[in-house]
Amino acid sequence: MDERMTSDKRALRRRARRRHAALEPRFVAQRSAAIHDHLRGLPVWSGMRVLHSYVNSLPGEVATGELLTATKATGRRVVVPYVEAHHRQLRHAEIDRLEELQPGHWGLLQPPRPRFVDPSVLDLVLVPGLMFDRRGFRIGQGGGYYDRFLADLDGAVTVGITYDEFVVDWIPDEVHDVPVHIVVTPSGVVTPSSNERLLP
Repeated sequence: MDERMTSDKRALRRRARRRHAALEPRFVAQRSAAIHDHLRGLPVWSGMRVLHSYVNSLPGEVATGELLTATKATGRRVVVPYVEAHHRQLRHAEIDRLEELQPGHWGLLQPPRPRFVDPSVLDLVLVPGLMFDRRGFRIGQGGGYYDRFLADLDGAVTVGITYDEFVVDWIPDEVHDVPVHIVVTPSGVVTPSSNERLLP
């Protein structure tokens, strides 16, 4: 691993965390609602049966709660990431309602009695990130959980969700990094040209 690249990514991560922590709740709520609207306009959304999404619990994260509740109300299945202490892989638990979730490892909201599913059933995965670039690469929290998940994922459309202020032209990427197919922001959809078929 290139030491300079690692240092650059760490610096970007620190700055992005500070900027996220400074976001006002009203900003988060308004921008999150706009992102939800764009998500519902994606072709993959109309045919989706199983949605995988994080549940926002970190400062400034794009809020997902209302979207997940509305998705469940349409009869679709909702799966959330599940992290276990001393386990380096994400697991995936289907939920019936947000109210059942409790703080787990690192304070992340997850079901106390998980019903795990295989990632092969997923149609759409909403991917968190502190920053994304226009190629789909991201700066995450640094644990590598989503990197390993995305590397093994086959068949699902992956969508990064973030605010316009956190999309840049280029983020240093390493051999293990896997870009998302689409990035959705409050102002619209950013996608590499190879994935334009996924646009409305």
